[in-house]
Amino acid sequence: MERWKAYVQLMRLYGIFMAMMPLLGALSNGIFDKLFFLLLVGISANIFGFVQNDYFDIEIDKKSGYVADRPLASGTISRGEAIALMALLFVISISITLAFFSYLSLLFLLLYYLFYTIYNRFSKRFAWMEYALGMAGTMLFLAGATSLRRDINTATMLMAFLPLIKYAFNVGVSANIKDLKYDSMQGIVTTPAIFGAYADDMVHIPVNFMNYAYILKIIFALIAIASLYFYPAYISPFLVLASIAAMLYTIPRIFENVNNRPAMLFYAEIHEIITYVAIASIPYDYVAMNCSAFLAFAIVVLPPLWIVGVLKIMFGGRPLE
Repeated sequence: MERWKAYVQLMRLYGIFMAMMPLLGALSNGIFDKLFFLLLVGISANIFGFVQNDYFDIEIDKKSGYVADRPLASGTISRGEAIALMALLFVISISITLAFFSYLSLLFLLLYYLFYTIYNRFSKRFAWMEYALGMAGTMLFLAGATSLRRDINTATMLMAFLPLIKYAFNVGVSANIKDLKYDSMQGIVTTPAIFGAYADDMVHIPVNFMNYAYILKIIFALIAIASLYFYPAYISPFLVLASIAAMLYTIPRIFENVNNRPAMLFYAEIHEIITYVAIASIPYDYVAMNCSAFLAFAIVVLPPLWIVGVLKIMFGGRPLE
């Protein structure tokens, strides 16, 4: 693997959704200034989390049949280089926040790092750790919402729960299912195993775990719809409702393909993209009317296109482990 490509894989440059949380938090709370700096904070914090995750999971990844070729697990990038990169990213995000944003925003950013570190450190030891990652997403969202304002409007408070549920599903359901076989072989108990899911030659998913997954998405849908009430409603309701319908369509496709790994990864990736679109669509009309129609459109459309483009150009279009 070429070294530059190893760094792209380590930093997960295609994984931009967490990086967008400060912008979504700011825009939903009526903040339209210094968005570029919020994006830099989000990107730095996001990449930090990815690198730290691989750092803590080096020995586990080495024994996996799916991710043993990751840069840290394979030795393409050293532990020392990973630590130096994490330190740089942490300093960049903290420095920008101190220079341009409020101390309350800094507090939420530090809480993001705390929750993300808890997830990365203990996700292979305990079940339910996806909620720590979800809390990290919520904290980063609130860091944006309080970047230039101390008060948080009702819609933003409701929307702050959506990253929590998003990662509870994307990690606790989709990601943990795809890793179930090798996690079980290494004695790692994740949330699906708590519900009785297991893997031998096949992956077996009990009905109660499927019901749990649907409940998460029903809660997500109800919060998203409730959030719409507090914003102008022209295009936003159609975008949100279409996204919810698409999410509900992809859930059974994920479960139907648990033993067809490429297909399952495809539907899980599509589901994550649609979930992001649902969140970004809630303040669409509000942003278009109070700031810029182009910005409202770009926030919804460009991040998914970025992911698809990076995967296509650098990794042949295949969903990555």
